[in-house]
Amino acid sequence: MGARGGWDENGNEGISSALTRRWGHKTFLMVAIALYFMGGFCILSSFTGREVTTILEQTSLFQSPQLITERQTTGTFESEGLAAGLPSPLDEEDDPTDWDVDGPRRPPGAASIPQGKHPHNPEKDRPEAFQRCGDWQEEYMELHRQILAGERPPRYLVAVLSQSGLADQVVGVMSLFFWALLTGRAFQITVGEQPIPPLEAAFDAPYVNWTRPAGDPLVLTQHLYRPFKGKRRYPKVHALVPNIQEYGSMYLINNKSDFFATKDLNTLPLDGGADKPVLFMASNRGRVFRLFDNPHHRRKLFDMGLRPETAFACGFRFLFAPNAMTRDETGWQLAEEYLLPGNFPDDDDEQEKSLALAENVLRIGIQIRVGDFVFNTPGKAQALQLQDYMAYFDCAREIEKHKRTVTTSKVIWYLVSDSQRLKELALDKFGPDLLVTSTEPSRHVLCVKDGLTDCNESDDMADSLAAAAADMMGLAETDYIILTHKSGFGKVAAWLNMRWHNVWWLAPGEPKPSVCGPRAYVQLEQMADKWSGL
Repeated sequence: MGARGGWDENGNEGISSALTRRWGHKTFLMVAIALYFMGGFCILSSFTGREVTTILEQTSLFQSPQLITERQTTGTFESEGLAAGLPSPLDEEDDPTDWDVDGPRRPPGAASIPQGKHPHNPEKDRPEAFQRCGDWQEEYMELHRQILAGERPPRYLVAVLSQSGLADQVVGVMSLFFWALLTGRAFQITVGEQPIPPLEAAFDAPYVNWTRPAGDPLVLTQHLYRPFKGKRRYPKVHALVPNIQEYGSMYLINNKSDFFATKDLNTLPLDGGADKPVLFMASNRGRVFRLFDNPHHRRKLFDMGLRPETAFACGFRFLFAPNAMTRDETGWQLAEEYLLPGNFPDDDDEQEKSLALAENVLRIGIQIRVGDFVFNTPGKAQALQLQDYMAYFDCAREIEKHKRTVTTSKVIWYLVSDSQRLKELALDKFGPDLLVTSTEPSRHVLCVKDGLTDCNESDDMADSLAAAAADMMGLAETDYIILTHKSGFGKVAAWLNMRWHNVWWLAPGEPKPSVCGPRAYVQLEQMADKWSGL
């Protein structure tokens, strides 16, 4: 019948014509594509079975957790033009079919616990505080050193510590540190002449010297103090500081602006302030998490290896380590004895045994903020009743039920509170399995909260700062944490914890049982936006 009929010279109907007539053009196209890919798969089959599997996994969007861990920690993505990602919390020997995305597995370098070496980590010899935190630290350390040594032009960002509690101080300082990191400035911290203890009272500086030397004229910092009444800017001229035009400043206390998420920090302060050699700033608000929304800095942060869920903890561990005074406080002593595995740096076998034993202990942290009246209203503080706060302990019981496993050998509750009375009552009721950081009279790190006037002459404020730091860092070593909703203290500890799906929060008068159910944990983004931010 010729070409129109689709018959060949032997009288057989052609395949093309038959398919077209019987199933239509679309079906024919689909069959052709299928045959094409089958041919491609046959080519792949010339490789070994393992090679075929690897190639298919590397091109799949649904990679197994183990493969993701191996590729990200070995830097495989770098050749593809992508920043290395956050490693999976799954260890190499775990079965991917048992992968619990809600399990708060402790990643290497979490908080301050000693860790075993990760089998895929090519940088295992870097400091523990750098693990899971990218590769920016050494470069910034050298920049910082060169600026302080005068080998580079002066370019500083100085954080003026706010007259606030420790949590607000920490989140404000961390926001300003990342500002310095992103804009190439050496970072320093000062209290100026304020009646508050310096952070050096609780922390060592393990990698960069962030202490601002004494001697800055008062005019450079005074307008950044919270109680200051007057214009919060530098005068055009000043007799004691003839080069005052070389200084810039920003007062960000209680600032609610979203410029951290939108503006190029290299252009701030405005009116030429961004180019000044020294910037003094004060902040008590956390904006590290929102920096990852910033179109001007997002790419750089990710290229550094930083991630929104861990950057805060990474920056903190880079700047701060507990000093001798903090390590001597009850909160840290209890954490070392009951929450942390033993540290055996010269004996890998003992270290592995210690880590294995620690895995069988379920640690639940409880942070209860009662209120500032516990510091300066003794009568009201002593009238406090445990029943008003039983919701927190009921929540701990609920978490214990759904997080305990067959290998759990012991459960420990670690209680942190601003109320001496509450801690005493809880200890009486719950007994030896409740760790109470201290039953000494509570003191606030901010002098005026205690009604004192001789703060600069009192060592009590420095002791209070160290005790607060010990409690915060001890709380960060627990597996699951119950927080007071309107409190920044416990929230900072939770973010230093570097775990996921392990935080519940509530307030006195709550909860219903479902508030502390298996899926009722607080999302990290919720915490980042509440109270003083992160």
